[in-house]
Amino acid sequence: MSSHARAEEPNGGLQAETRVALVIGNANYAKALPLKNSGNDATDMCVALKKLGFEVICKLDIATKRDFKDAIFEFTGKINQRSVALFYFAGHGLQVDGINYLLPVKADLRTKSDIEDESIQMNYLMRELEARQAALNIFFLDACRNSPFDNPIRGYVPMMGLASQLFAPRNSVIAMSTGSGQLSLDGDGRNGTFTKNLLQNIETPHQTIEDMLKTVSSGTRVDASRVRRQQDPQITMSFTQKFCMAGCTAAPLRSDDSLLASKAAELNRLQATIAETKAKQAELDSQQSLLLKKRAELDALRKGLESVESKEEELQRRQAEVVQRERELEKLNADIKASTEKFNELEAVRLSLQKKQEEVEQMRKALALQQANIDAANREIATRALKPPEKKAPPVTVVPAF
Repeated sequence: MSSHARAEEPNGGLQAETRVALVIGNANYAKALPLKNSGNDATDMCVALKKLGFEVICKLDIATKRDFKDAIFEFTGKINQRSVALFYFAGHGLQVDGINYLLPVKADLRTKSDIEDESIQMNYLMRELEARQAALNIFFLDACRNSPFDNPIRGYVPMMGLASQLFAPRNSVIAMSTGSGQLSLDGDGRNGTFTKNLLQNIETPHQTIEDMLKTVSSGTRVDASRVRRQQDPQITMSFTQKFCMAGCTAAPLRSDDSLLASKAAELNRLQATIAETKAKQAELDSQQSLLLKKRAELDALRKGLESVESKEEELQRRQAEVVQRERELEKLNADIKASTEKFNELEAVRLSLQKKQEEVEQMRKALALQQANIDAANREIATRALKPPEKKAPPVTVVPAF
């Protein structure tokens, strides 16, 4: 399918001369967490878009903001007013104050201001495309797969999901892989969840881009629900014409093909209904899982409340015991105080008696001494009564000698 002279039949919708695509896959980040499937996603999108007649500029691991701008300059230089311009990005993206940024693989972000200095603003791309006035601008952004940084950025509070892109050139279709506050899943195979569904539907013939993106969104939600996650692609449009990625017109039908075409249309409607039903079922399963989780939390809360009530009763019982013990302790202290006072009184009496006893003992000793003296005197008197009186010798006369 040639990239030129792509005019559709009158009922085929948009007429465009050229289809130009810039496809970027950033996976091997130097200062952020590497991504498993971004490179695969971009490579597979390049192949698919070439099949659809796009002139594709395919870039893997764009290193710097300058390299980003060079790729955008090359891309926009190929666009005119009769072009379909498509931009695809898989990699790390973030929002700051409602503005979306895409990260080169060598971006070294330490502060909030580094984000502006080293990352590319989506508004920069939008302004460049606005100046080219393409017939249709398509943006596929498969970003925000996880938190990019191990170390926090000073002054920046991380937010999951890109912000709604408020500024875009006229005639634009913007498909973000996930809504604000959600993560875009990296998938369990070769491609991320959103890009896998995009690749499965992008080559479907006779399908408008609106219907294609509805099918992609439904499939993405279903795949996310299988791993108990939520991923709701965010689609915004300011394009009013009819456009099909694989062409809106079909070859003239033979009379015997009319039934087949009718069956094919019915099958497409049935597939869309099935996808929508699966999405609703997945949403119902998610709600039921959430309900069961909430019920389990409520049961745990109820048990916790019962445990708290039981503990409160136990606490009240313990407090009553403590009050009773305090009363008993007060009575015991009063008894001890009374006993102490009685003991002190008895001790005073004992000391007084001891003092009296000592005085009595001293009196007894004094009486004993007096009795001993009396007994000695009596003995002496008795002895004197029994002995005759002694005759005293006459005094000796001393004659002095001259």
